[in-house]
Amino acid sequence: MQAMEKDFITPYGTYEIKRDSLEDKTLRGWDASDSYALDTFVSDFEALNKKDNLHITVINDSFGALTCALSKYSVDCISDSFSAHEVIKSNLGLNILANDNIDFISAVSEMENKTDVIFLKLPKSNNYLEYLLQKISINIGSGIPVIGLGMTRNIHTSTVELFEHYLGDVHTSLARKKSRLVHGVTKGIVANIEEYPAEYSVPEYKMELINNANAFSYGKIDFGTLYFLEHFPRFKNQPEKVIDLGCGDGSLALLAAEKWPESPILCVDDSYLAVESAKENFKNNGHEGRAEFKVTDCLTGVPAKSVDLILCNPPFHEYHAVSMGVAGRMFKDSFRVLKTGGSLFIVKNKHLGYQSYLEKLFGECKTIAGNKKYEIQKAVKTK
Repeated sequence: MQAMEKDFITPYGTYEIKRDSLEDKTLRGWDASDSYALDTFVSDFEALNKKDNLHITVINDSFGALTCALSKYSVDCISDSFSAHEVIKSNLGLNILANDNIDFISAVSEMENKTDVIFLKLPKSNNYLEYLLQKISINIGSGIPVIGLGMTRNIHTSTVELFEHYLGDVHTSLARKKSRLVHGVTKGIVANIEEYPAEYSVPEYKMELINNANAFSYGKIDFGTLYFLEHFPRFKNQPEKVIDLGCGDGSLALLAAEKWPESPILCVDDSYLAVESAKENFKNNGHEGRAEFKVTDCLTGVPAKSVDLILCNPPFHEYHAVSMGVAGRMFKDSFRVLKTGGSLFIVKNKHLGYQSYLEKLFGECKTIAGNKKYEIQKAVKTK
């Protein structure tokens, strides 16, 4: 396996940027759009580069390439991912860069009207992009340049149309190394195209749910989750404690609260917006106060051998790549957190070969339900 490239060369210096991936060590911690954006900022925004007390907003920096390069300035580092913030902090430390002038801000929080330029790493979903552009429109005054950056394959006509609605003077760059920039300038508050959060119902389970932007299967029940609800675990006695790992909008945890009214429930997700959705859904569905909510990377901070049941619909994508990195960490953390004899229930796409991995890790794993697309697997900690 080829070692991953670690030297990120920029006009501000050279940095070692590591990904937090246990799966594919050949993947770099930056892409060509990061280099393109920084080069363009130096060449085309000379006055800003010379400004005293320059304040920069960086949104969706996955591993810290932009934040590290711009760390001599005051930076607001905005993300919906707890783990992304942690990796960025780690890479700042790796490069011996101070972070006392960097504020780490969740995507739930309001933006402050103090920035001179915004770097916006373009997300996969248009609903999350629009949510961010709405926050920029509402909170940031007029005349602030926005540099959108991403790989060309992920920039579509709809991406540019959203920029054109919420920003002024929008234009796209030429492609460079399969990356492209979308430029715009803030123009103050404009009317929203879509409203967030989205609302939807799951009538067969009497659930009225909301999704904040950036949710998986935004605005509707995920088919894998629905299959999980249809084949929910059954126990003679109520579990002592239940975790919904990667809880999303909390639909699995809501059914757990309904079935096991005496069982403490913990909803955990890496996404700040997801956890906010789950909190709101527990309140709206008559279960306020029934669960705790935690934003963290997998089960970081949850004590070992403290739980007897974990429910999980693990992701099989990491950023834009198919990877077992996140799912693998979820499984290892579940093993650590479960008591001996405790169970992990997952729903997965049928083609994903998790069973042998889970058998080796837990000691026992079996498929308890399946159709043409999905399987429910139960891993029991026998060690």
